[in-house]
Amino acid sequence: MMSKIPYDFDMVYDDWMVFGTIDIKKSDAIKEMFESVILKYECLDDYENNTEYNYLLQKALAAHQKLAMMYFAEYNIHEAKSNFEGTQNMTCPVLYGVGRTQILFYVESMILFARNALDVAATVYSKLILERRSDSFNDFSKRIIDANNPLLVDLKTYFENNSNNTLHAFRLLCGSERGRTLRDIIIHQANIKLEYFEYKENSEKERLFLLLKDVPPIDFDAFVAGFLEDIEEIFSETNACLKKVIESNQ
Repeated sequence: MMSKIPYDFDMVYDDWMVFGTIDIKKSDAIKEMFESVILKYECLDDYENNTEYNYLLQKALAAHQKLAMMYFAEYNIHEAKSNFEGTQNMTCPVLYGVGRTQILFYVESMILFARNALDVAATVYSKLILERRSDSFNDFSKRIIDANNPLLVDLKTYFENNSNNTLHAFRLLCGSERGRTLRDIIIHQANIKLEYFEYKENSEKERLFLLLKDVPPIDFDAFVAGFLEDIEEIFSETNACLKKVIESNQ
């Protein structure tokens, strides 16, 4: 692909995701989206001044900022958890007080910014893949699942498979036909549930677990790592579909 991301967009990958001594993860999830938007519009005369082109690039830029905030929250989850556990006897820790508030603040922020990033990105994906407007990734994914376009088969299958995967970020954020998503529980109902348990029989120390309905307790650190991997995967799969659709129309 010959398209080049404009400098003012490209530089944010360093400016927004490098925090000196803070080891925040760096996401390239939006770069392919940028490139696909450029590929779509660069055939037009004076495309860099095209209103729709610039609108979609700004949406992609906003999605990237949401991902930066998601990863900043993830960094602080581990900091808050480490600081709290440093005050506890880990044979019988009790999650309470400011320590509990800090851990909840950052893990719920991570989850909400992840969904926020997907929703903002849905505007770009819906316009370029479905040729319609959508401000919700949930709505976008349902339209993909209902579509019959052969170019969308891989993404459709991906969404269908993970709609039934209880622990996948797609299911947790976009849900299924039954029950509220984890995002909706945070927004409308309650805090997520965290508890310390023995992680194996007769262990000397306990670990933090996430409690979700109808599934065994989930090791908290494993949940955070898996959740972020899933978000990157969702973007990767959707970007692959976007690229396929745009290249088919060239």
